Amino acid sequence: MTSRSVHPWLAIAAILIVFAAPAAASYAGDRPLQLVFSDSITGSFQFTLGDGGYSGTLNPGPGYVTSFARELPKGATVRFERLYVYWTWSRIDQAASYPTMEARLGGPGGPVLERAARYSDSKGFASKNDYFSGMDSYLLPGQSGDRVTVLINNTAGDGSTFIVQGTSLLTVYEDPAAPESAIWIAEGGDLLYRSYGIPPELATTRVEFPGRIDLPHVKSARLLLVAPSAGFARDEIPEMNQLLLNTPGSGSLPPLVEPVLRVLFPHYQGKTWTDVFTADETRQIGIASREVRPFLRYSDNFIEVRDNGDYFQLCNAVLRVEYQEEA
Repeated sequence: MTSRSVHPWLAIAAILIVFAAPAAASYAGDRPLQLVFSDSITGSFQFTLGDGGYSGTLNPGPGYVTSFARELPKGATVRFERLYVYWTWSRIDQAASYPTMEARLGGPGGPVLERAARYSDSKGFASKNDYFSGMDSYLLPGQSGDRVTVLINNTAGDGSTFIVQGTSLLTVYEDPAAPESAIWIAEGGDLLYRSYGIPPELATTRVEFPGRIDLPHVKSARLLLVAPSAGFARDEIPEMNQLLLNTPGSGSLPPLVEPVLRVLFPHYQGKTWTDVFTADETRQIGIASREVRPFLRYSDNFIEVRDNGDYFQLCNAVLRVEYQEEA
């Protein structure tokens, strides 16, 4: 939270959520993203959304095809790569169920991709339409092509269905011609919604980027966030989502230290942005991208993503800090 004065009922709710994790599932920020890659490399990353779009209900049998442009610099080598499938409305009739899906590289005869992780969340209480939403993360075999095509099938034998909201491809690569960079990648599926008794302060999830940064030599720092359903609403909602970077009162420093740092370093107070995600009815994957260099700290940077009526699931967070080349 960004305020030091916390109402007692908010504190009680937060404690209940903490003690309920990891089994808890709700519209509160109770499923924080997991750090899956963190390193300093000579290189960069590429992120692209697939061209498949919103699938509608996928019954057992029919396939969903998506393709990606994968244009890495000549001589680059892949360091880390994931295919992400964002799914929702997973159910058997009116009961919640987890999707049974298969992803094949290239088409029906292609190899089945290995799933690295599955992340999911839900309302967390008995009510109408309490279905699962989430993201599956798949490994990709080494390849040199500039086009990646994937076929996703519903392979359930019980008649269950789900919807694919979209897909993405994330590639971290090393390139001798690129500058030195520090890259953090976090993934997961935290469903956030300021509703059903969940206030904005609890409809907030936090992502940490641990480690030190050589701040005087930082040339740029780009933050990328991916959140299905974010940034699109049929009703106009002012400031329907927020991104908070290194906001005071949310870190681990003693309270008396932070006022001194705010005087010595003007940008120490962090930064808050509103309405950061962009999406539309056809492409329902909300994307937020920001230059954050002026607001970085020397170590242990973090963000908080908050819902204020938008309703979305935060799934990906990537921070790339690019250093200046030595003279």
